[in-house]
Amino acid sequence: MTARGAESEATAMMRWATGRVSRRIGATVLAAGLVAAALAACSNDPTGAAGDGNNATLTFVNAQDPGTFDQVIAAFEKANPNIKVKQQVVPFDDLNPTIQSRLGAKDASIDLYDVDEPRLPAFVARGFLADLTDLRGAAQGKIDPKALEVTSYQGKQYAMPRWTSTQLLFYNKTLLAKAGVPDPSSDPKVPMTWQDVAAAGKKAQTAGAKWGFVFDQVDRYYQLQPLPESLNGGPGLTGPGLLTPDVANPGWVKAFTWYQSIFRDGIAPRGVAVEQTPGLFSAGSTAFFAGGPWDAPLFDKAKDVDYGVAPFPKFAGGKPASSTGSWATGISPFSQNQAAAKKFLTYLTTDPAGAWQASSRNIPVQRDAFEQYLGALRSQGARSTQLAAIVENELAANAVPRPLTTGFVDFETVMNKAFADIRNGSEPAPRLQQAGQELARVLAKYRNK
Repeated sequence: MTARGAESEATAMMRWATGRVSRRIGATVLAAGLVAAALAACSNDPTGAAGDGNNATLTFVNAQDPGTFDQVIAAFEKANPNIKVKQQVVPFDDLNPTIQSRLGAKDASIDLYDVDEPRLPAFVARGFLADLTDLRGAAQGKIDPKALEVTSYQGKQYAMPRWTSTQLLFYNKTLLAKAGVPDPSSDPKVPMTWQDVAAAGKKAQTAGAKWGFVFDQVDRYYQLQPLPESLNGGPGLTGPGLLTPDVANPGWVKAFTWYQSIFRDGIAPRGVAVEQTPGLFSAGSTAFFAGGPWDAPLFDKAKDVDYGVAPFPKFAGGKPASSTGSWATGISPFSQNQAAAKKFLTYLTTDPAGAWQASSRNIPVQRDAFEQYLGALRSQGARSTQLAAIVENELAANAVPRPLTTGFVDFETVMNKAFADIRNGSEPAPRLQQAGQELARVLAKYRNK
């Protein structure tokens, strides 16, 4: 494991085991008008300045859980005593409107801020991100190249990636045993099929389970994108700039016909909010749960669930596919402290010690920190070792990133509403066709700009 300054291994392990993780990836959209005006204000003409790279007070706006960055900031300030990093933590749902409002007014008081990766093109188009291409050279070979790619746009680096994510299948051993259902394989390369998950979940219900299966982020594109991807349906956008909708092809229709069926047949619950879904599994009443590694600590503490982990499922005859992507950090072009901000950002993302200190149990994309993450999992027993193997394989072989397009926010908004309607009974094929027609209208404003 890589050294982390003065932090002891035992202290690091305790911090890793007890930290909290945000599970709200891709949970909200920008305020109305952010992307509608994106290309109308397409100037990326910064008014900020480099400033003194050795003497500054930086403001870092983020929407993470309290304490997430405390350790990395303390270590950076110790090494750079004349640079102070002050956090402004805003509610998750308020982050993007806050950035829009303040940077839209060229507010120089923000130096660094959270960037949800698929929204990066919209921020670039508004002129809200400084060009960080000069940092990419130092990051190459140290940060996963796929993470650098999804934080670049039109050949330039506009944010530095911190974390990534993936998905897996949790299962309740007790409920499956009562139903005579064998445990799924924990082999990362032998996923269950979605059809078998539904069938096994239904069988578990006949033996006493309240729910057969639950999605963690129900009705959200982040977690549901792998369904059509598994059936070669693609991400739902195609063409120049990924601005042409393609959400009613056979792969999409088949995937969301299955999705509708698990709610229609009572295998999965309707009317449950995302914030409530993990509790359905930790209460011991759900046979299968599709979620992220960040859910494991909650389930570890649950007294009523003996659980196992398996790879994220795929469709029969389809290919494995798993959600990915997470948070990056960008620098405001209006900041007067860009040199110091780049110094902190390099420590936060490229330095192995900083990247590990900032991971807070999220999956770091800095390569040495990622190995520490896997090592921390493997040190916690057989189940966590299996989880580590699944995470490593999903990221290497099955990750499907969300499309990088200036129209992503509109796309996600339209599709999340369509998913909710399908869950509540709308027929998949006509509802997806309707969504495609709506997308063709709303995405038109981004074409030829």
